[in-house]
Order: sequence, then C-alpha cells, then structure tokens
Amino acid sequence: MNSQHFFHIPGTQTPLSPLQRGRDKCYAKWPPIVERVDNLGYVEGRGQHFYSHDIGRSSELGGRIYYLNGDTMCNDAGVSSNTYQVVLDRKKATEAMYLSINGDGFVAPLIDKNEEETQYLGLPENKTKRIAFWCFGGIVEISPGLGWVWYQKFIIDELDKSLNLVGVGLARISQDKIGLAGQLSSARMPGLMFQSGEPLFGSFSTFVDGDMVYLWGQKDSDIFLARVPRANCQHRHMYQYWNGTGYVSQITEAAPVLQDYQQGQIFQSDLFGPHLWLFVGCTRWVDSQVMIGLSCQLEGPWDVHPIHMATGIKDPVSYRYCMYPHPWATNMSNGKLLVTWCDHWPGGVIAAKIRFATVGTTHWAHIPLSGYSDRVIHTAMSETSEVCRENGLTLDELTDPHRLSVRGIDQQGVERAANMIRDSIAIAKKEEMAGMDAAAVEAPRAGFGERLLTKIIKHACG
Repeated sequence: MNSQHFFHIPGTQTPLSPLQRGRDKCYAKWPPIVERVDNLGYVEGRGQHFYSHDIGRSSELGGRIYYLNGDTMCNDAGVSSNTYQVVLDRKKATEAMYLSINGDGFVAPLIDKNEEETQYLGLPENKTKRIAFWCFGGIVEISPGLGWVWYQKFIIDELDKSLNLVGVGLARISQDKIGLAGQLSSARMPGLMFQSGEPLFGSFSTFVDGDMVYLWGQKDSDIFLARVPRANCQHRHMYQYWNGTGYVSQITEAAPVLQDYQQGQIFQSDLFGPHLWLFVGCTRWVDSQVMIGLSCQLEGPWDVHPIHMATGIKDPVSYRYCMYPHPWATNMSNGKLLVTWCDHWPGGVIAAKIRFATVGTTHWAHIPLSGYSDRVIHTAMSETSEVCRENGLTLDELTDPHRLSVRGIDQQGVERAANMIRDSIAIAKKEEMAGMDAAAVEAPRAGFGERLLTKIIKHACG
C-alpha cells in the first residue's frame, strides 16, 4: 500500500502525536438548533435618507453584491416599484447605497415601464392604478457583469388596493463597467415568459449550476422547478420542467417540489454538510417564521423546519415577510448565516445573524496502513462492506454523516460503524501476528483495496 494512505477514525480518545490527530470540520447540526440571533438593524444607505422598502433579495453581479428591493417609498416623490442598492463592503452587510436617486429624491427603478404601459396608465379610467415589477428571484449572472432577472408584473389599484398579477417577464441586467460604483441598467424582453395561470418560474428563486439555470416558481400554493441552458434563458421553448422523476418539455406535466411557501431562496451550501441544498424563506401563512430546509438534491425532497420568529423595529405589530439568506455575508463554516426579513411601512429590510449549534469538533485519528498486509486490509474492507449492507447504505453515504443524518441515521450509528472497522483492523492484525494462514482468506484483486480505501479513508466521518 502507498504510505500516504490513512484510515480515518472519528471520535477516538487515544492520545496521538500532533501529526496524527486533529479536529473534524465544523458543520451545523441537523435538525437545526439556533443558539443565538443578533439583530443588526436595517439595511440602509450610508449617508443617504432612509427609504422604507421591502424584498431585499441579494445577488452578485460583476463581483459586486446588490440588494434588489420592491416598493420603495420615496417620501413626497412617490413610490418606486423596484430599486437596487450596492454593497460597498461585504463585511458591512447593512450598508448599501442607492445609485440612482433623482434630484427630487425619487429612486429610479431598475425595471421601468415601456411606452405601451405608460399610455395605459395615462387613460382617465386608470388614474388610480400603477404598474409594479417585483424581482423576488434575484439576478442570474451569465457572464461577468451581465445577467438576467425574472420579474413579476402587477397592476395595482391604489383606490381599492387590488393586485392583478399579469405574469413573469424577463430583463437583461448590465453592470456599468466604467463607473466606480457599478450602476445597473436593464433591457426588458418583449412580452412575458410565463402567464398568470402558469407557474411563475424564475420569480421565486434561481440558481446557476454549470451550464444550466434552475428556476423555481409558484402557482397557487405549490412551487415548481424548471431549468434552461444559461445561453438560452430568453427562449421559452428551451425550458424543461421537473415532473417528479425527470425533466420534460411540457409545462403541464410539472410536479410541485415545495408547498405553502411565499418567498425564499434555494442555494448550495456546506453549512450543514458538504454539497447540500438549502432553502431559507417564509410560509404563506403570514406567521413571521424564518424557515430553513435541507435536501441532498435541488429537486428535493425537502426537510423544512422553523428556526426563528422574526421581529420588527419600526413596525413591531404587523407580520414580517420576505425572508432571505445572504451566504456571502457570513462565515458558514462556523455555523453562522445572515438572514433578512421585512417590516411593513415605515420600516424596511432588517438583517440578523443566526448562529446554529455545530457538530464535527470531536478528535479524529489517522491510522497509517502502510505496515498492514493485503489480508488485513481486505478483512477491514469486508467488514466495511458488511456494515453498508446491513444498514442499506452505500460507501459514499458511510463516509458522510451529514447525508446520513438527512436519511435519519444518527451520529452514534456512524461512530458505531467506524468502531467496527477499527476493531476489524486490530483483530486481523492480531490474527496475522499469531500466524494464521493468510491463504485462507481470498486475496483481493490488484488495486481493489486501494480503490475502495479512497472512499472511506478520505473522511470516514465528516
């Protein structure tokens, strides 16, 4: 065996030299346990007037972080239905600047009305109406400084407060590469991508994975999933829809992946374990609860739990909404995550740092295998395979306790399996030293032990 190979034993209490001991990587426990929540106050522009606004979904474009806002109350200048702020320092997540404030104090919208919509609002019968474009799903970056945003279009009657959902449109977002602050501009694609009777893909959450863009969208109480090649976001016929077992071309065959959630974001994170998918958001029940979900794959299934009752500042009475995570703003390897939610007017977007209880700080030991014979290694591998078969596991799952926990297998079971493997090595070594006939054990194929070891040596438990 190669002398660089080691067998990784979690939870050992055996004193070892510094070169043979350490601490496991820290992950948050699942189901989640919140140890502390620090409210950081409102997200607002440094040195700028405070504008009451909502949404506060963050996205990255051209190396900069932007908050995308909904209705922004510009005092006497009126209401801007969608605005954005740029974060100047990632270490100061609550400081974000508006880059497009007019002389009268009105914040120019990122997505604006076209000529036809302006004419519509100019008709006498529409004098109490306004058109709003709300970007809940965030910006998808296609190339540096260039992205797409899927927005919901509403016609709102300010007289009777009615909201008429028109559908989901698509706009190209460009970053100013000359200006120092990174100002954004938009260009709307003609028409709508999805109508009001269809799932509103892209307007709930979006994520880029390789050459594909994944888009979640609501229809009634259900949330559906679609995907499209990142080079073809503007072409409706290129979209595919998750039907529960695979992706199909017919939107009518789409199956729900989540239910009863109003806003939120889905993203990949190591917060609770390597390469897992997280959902952070809020329910449809206006209960002010911050919800968090975990899945091994972006299609689900999801295990979702409430973690915190969001509180207000300027509006402590009404419910809170628009819960969003901001993974860029905190060190998740320490079990921390920045989350925002919204107050009603005259409030705004409130930031809070949530700290979760963590696991993975037990000591581990590296047992060098260079001194063991093929028979000893083969015995250990046979024992490992037996543990997997008895528990219906794969070797990959055995080496990842966080994936096991999602399947309902507790940490003690993982440690018990590791102890069995450790014991099998010790017994095999003892028997070999006693002179037992090595030929009685079938020799492994050349390279078999080494290939198998790579699956369990690397991280036998975390």
